Amino acid sequence: MPSEKFFVKEDLYNKLEELSKEFEIIGPRELPNKGIFYQSLKNTRDLYLGEGFAIEPIKRFFLKPSEWIFDERFRENKNNLEGIPLPADKRIIISVRPCETRGLTLLDKVFDSDYKDNFYINNRKRTIIIGLACNKPAKNCFCTSMGGSPIESRGMDVLIFDMDRGLIAEILTDRGRELFASIGEGLNEGQRRLLKEDKEKKKDLVEKKLSPPEGKELDKIFESDYWEDVSRPCIGCGICTYLCPTCHCFDLVDERRKRLRCYDSCSFPDFTLEASGVNPRPTKKERYRQRVFHKFDYFKKNFGENLCVGCGRCIRHCPVKIDIADIVDKVPGLKKE
Repeated sequence: MPSEKFFVKEDLYNKLEELSKEFEIIGPRELPNKGIFYQSLKNTRDLYLGEGFAIEPIKRFFLKPSEWIFDERFRENKNNLEGIPLPADKRIIISVRPCETRGLTLLDKVFDSDYKDNFYINNRKRTIIIGLACNKPAKNCFCTSMGGSPIESRGMDVLIFDMDRGLIAEILTDRGRELFASIGEGLNEGQRRLLKEDKEKKKDLVEKKLSPPEGKELDKIFESDYWEDVSRPCIGCGICTYLCPTCHCFDLVDERRKRLRCYDSCSFPDFTLEASGVNPRPTKKERYRQRVFHKFDYFKKNFGENLCVGCGRCIRHCPVKIDIADIVDKVPGLKKE
């Protein structure tokens, strides 16, 4: 059962300083004139606990943008593929938004299900996640339409609420309880009431809404000209892929007798380019349609959920302001509630 504790920010900073002797502390840091980015914090007081959102998701600490997965060595007159040693150091990632940890639970379905990816699984096991509930969702956020909320705790060990007079931690796992055993105090009745009221208020903060497709609604318009219309502004930069908490396609490259796995994107013209020169997705129409179908059709058929958490990053940072939520909501023939 979850338990709650109250403490002030100074207590949290002191606790993180203590934990930094045993754990790598990773959290958002605000960089002047650049934005908010997750970093390994040498000074734990650099931790950002404000209302803004990190530009990159925490996905990169679990599924790296590029990593060596095999090393080829010539021994005993033959080539041998040797695995790369997995890191064992323990980590805490703190001030993580609910949409991001929900994104990890979706990646779990890909990398820790029928197929077991040892690199991803090891990164999950060695990481404790402390979340931060959203006090002010961005105008592009639409998590509630994707089954989430600003206070969702799925995938976390601890969820922190930033209240007027301090912080309240909702402790969800044994690992979280162990971390917070020596900090703060249990809630009194008044604090419990305030936390309950705060949760109810936060549920209604997200203003952007959409009705995601159900059943085979997208199948009916696979060949529609709609995809050509909505994809026309796209410049194929791939920023929506790299900043998405759930996109996970990758390429394998052999370089310097090592095999490298790196992010890839369905937005790129050569993503499906075959050795023969044939490309089954030759134009932006097919490529953008694939992005939408993967997130709102194919993944749901395979795993029961949409491959989108409604974080709004792809909308906020798109250089031509393509809005996937608006595109999905206006799919021709979509049934509205």
